[in-house]
Amino acid sequence: MKNLSVTTKTYILGITLIGLGLFVWATIEMNWTNLGVYVLAALGAVGQTLKVEGPNERTNYSVAWFVYGFTLIVLGLEAAIFVIVIAHLVEWIWHKYPWYIQSFNIGNHVIAVVLAGLLFGAIGQGRQSFDVVRTVGLAAANAVFVFANHLFVGLVVKLARGQSFAESGVFEFVTLSLDFSVLSLGTAAALAWANNPFVALLTSLPLILFYQALHLPALKRRMKELK
Repeated sequence: MKNLSVTTKTYILGITLIGLGLFVWATIEMNWTNLGVYVLAALGAVGQTLKVEGPNERTNYSVAWFVYGFTLIVLGLEAAIFVIVIAHLVEWIWHKYPWYIQSFNIGNHVIAVVLAGLLFGAIGQGRQSFDVVRTVGLAAANAVFVFANHLFVGLVVKLARGQSFAESGVFEFVTLSLDFSVLSLGTAAALAWANNPFVALLTSLPLILFYQALHLPALKRRMKELK
């Protein structure tokens, strides 16, 4: 971190501290007696450690987003924050990233899920069933999560490495659509879970195909390098 500019250090620490503050809030508000949150945290940790390289060597994608979307809808914002943090801590231990990289990743994801959760809550306030309005709100919340996450990553890559958004590939259609699809699959499974858990399991089966599709951005980059 010592080789980074003051602006970059400030940005990384700012995202980290905001994420930390939100995590503290979540631990205070969360229902610790719900065993489901620990199961989802374990599943999220597995998904996060099985990461897939993104459009460059400094970005990656994860099927853990399925778990994050599922947790947000089924157990709420506080549980989603907890699952995200635990999953990234396990990934940190497994891959041994420098502390400032993973702390930024944690803060980034926590802020993104909070923005998504607040938007979904605001649009769906007072509505019990998933009518058109709440469905649109859910799609909008997923889009906010993806956009915020990619924006934060794109900014840190730009500050630290001097790469533009176009060069880093964070806003390429394929990268955005992959993350949005995995996250949306998780929220769709959450809606199915409310009616029938077995249907939710069937909904999650395409996740295997999505995991393979997550390799596309890295494959595309390698093909360009060979030309």
